[in-house]
Amino acid sequence: MRLLLLLLAAVLALPACGSDASAGAMDVEGEWQLHSGTVDGETLPQPDGTTATLALTGDEARGRSFCNHWFATARVEGTSVSFDGIGGTEMGCDPDVMSAETAFLAALGVVTTVARDGEDLVLTGNGVELRFTRVEPIPDRRLTGTRWVLESLFDGETASSTVGEPAVLHLAEDGTFEGSTGCRALSGTWTTSGDTVMFPDLRADGDCATDAVRQDSHVVEVLGDGFRVHVQAGRLTAANPNGLGLVYRAET
Repeated sequence: MRLLLLLLAAVLALPACGSDASAGAMDVEGEWQLHSGTVDGETLPQPDGTTATLALTGDEARGRSFCNHWFATARVEGTSVSFDGIGGTEMGCDPDVMSAETAFLAALGVVTTVARDGEDLVLTGNGVELRFTRVEPIPDRRLTGTRWVLESLFDGETASSTVGEPAVLHLAEDGTFEGSTGCRALSGTWTTSGDTVMFPDLRADGDCATDAVRQDSHVVEVLGDGFRVHVQAGRLTAANPNGLGLVYRAET
């Protein structure tokens, strides 16, 4: 009897199978795209041609909020989550897009719980549910031979979204390039000098509407001045010596 009690005590003292806290840690890092959402029982609007995203890396959160890009400090502990100091770029879009953006960012500000539902990531809070699907990483792309689509512009630490038609860039192996600013067509030849890409005979053809003039000037200034380029996965960043830059994504 004494031996039986000793064996039982030993068994009870063993750690329970799967009790390691790290074993149950959720995989939440990476990029996620909003699939659906509700706020106080109402469907969160998602205007056609726009999207909202969430990218989590450590304590940093960022993404697209239909019109602008947003960023915040993320705190994830077990099933608890919060986003502090939510901010973003300040581009203007159509009223329905801006309304959706306001609702999405407000919802992010009140979420308190994170969970995985199959392959989905679900954030919930007081009257809020946001469901995201994972965005698979884009494989590395080469500078040449890839059609790049302009995603955002930056001036130092300030970023802004694009306007007008999609602005694109394509560098060919034969030393020629073509593209656009969102309102004017670009063409010419390209070469490199050290780590700088040069467009020695950049040509821009066409006219721009008033709301696209600023973007057109920004793109032409970056590409025309010679720019340092960084390519990682599906993103190309071009920056000139004055701190102006462009961020492109690889067209899929």
